[in-house]
Amino acid sequence: MRLFRGETKKPSKSRRYPSEPYKESYQRPERAFEQSTDVQLINYKNDLYYGLISIGTPGESFYVTFDTDSAAMWVPTVYSPPEYLADHPYRRYNNLTSSTHKANGKPFHVYYNVGEVSGYLSEDSVKVAGYRVNNQTFGEAVLEPDMFKDNTNDGVIGLSFSKKDEGQEPSVFENMISQRLLAAPIFSFFFNRFESDGPESLLTLGGTNKEYFTGGFTFAPLTASNRWQIKLDKIKLSRGAFYMEGGHAVLDTCTPYIVGPMEEVQKLNMKLGGKLVPGHTTMFAFDCSKVKKLPKVEFVVNGRKLSLTNKDYIAKMEADDGQTLCVSNIVGGNPVEGDPTWILGLTFMRAFYTQFDRGNMQIGFAKAKH
Repeated sequence: MRLFRGETKKPSKSRRYPSEPYKESYQRPERAFEQSTDVQLINYKNDLYYGLISIGTPGESFYVTFDTDSAAMWVPTVYSPPEYLADHPYRRYNNLTSSTHKANGKPFHVYYNVGEVSGYLSEDSVKVAGYRVNNQTFGEAVLEPDMFKDNTNDGVIGLSFSKKDEGQEPSVFENMISQRLLAAPIFSFFFNRFESDGPESLLTLGGTNKEYFTGGFTFAPLTASNRWQIKLDKIKLSRGAFYMEGGHAVLDTCTPYIVGPMEEVQKLNMKLGGKLVPGHTTMFAFDCSKVKKLPKVEFVVNGRKLSLTNKDYIAKMEADDGQTLCVSNIVGGNPVEGDPTWILGLTFMRAFYTQFDRGNMQIGFAKAKH
């Protein structure tokens, strides 16, 4: 069972958490699109969502995951070793076929908890949902972790903040802003449930899509200048006096679960009536016949409750012996020093339509319309 696919971050001793939100100026383009543009996303077993893009002229198509906790973009290249090509059957970028390709050649490395993606940088046009981004720098991945070979996506587009002080190139989203392609510096996600009869998953660029949420937004200011990170006031249950102090939380679309401090998560799952699965340190199982009676788990953000029902935080899985288990998608982890205490991954964002607002440096949550 994978814990998460989020990018491994190095400790930072200089990171500070301001009391006031950061702001960035944004000038609305003179000829903005009247409507925001959507990217349909494919749901792979609630673990991964990916959508179609194209690179180059004429375009080569790739399925990519959109990662809110990384700024890096990469796709596999045709210039991997022959033995590697046979074992990793992805779509692969061939820069010789694109008239808009520009060589860069600098090495690139992206570190994940399952291993490293490495190769070299190139520059080309990238088309996402009708928006054409010119001169986008991205990685041609020569080598990837073996664990990735079973994934159904080809690569990744990062939607987080590039670290200019570390020499990182602007992300696709940042170039959309600087090239004045968007009606507003916003992107939003709706994630559906796997094997659901409801609407398809969607990434909306330049705004929000009202068909996918109900009610108003709860907004939380960012607590870091270079990450989609907010303050989580506390976590409590809808019944009883149990609650835990929160901390800083990052919104990560490449993490399937909600990840928190090991000890705190154990207390929460035990209070809910879960029992640790033998052989596991973070997986708690529940009596499937009693799941419907479980209370809501309430995440308090900016003074307002964002509630998850048992349908949101409990998942069914098949054990090695064929038995069906009902397990908690709130799991424990050991964050790197200097990193946020909590990771609010797909388990959280399936319950809430999530708006990432770069102009006002805030994240908004509205009840998802499944």
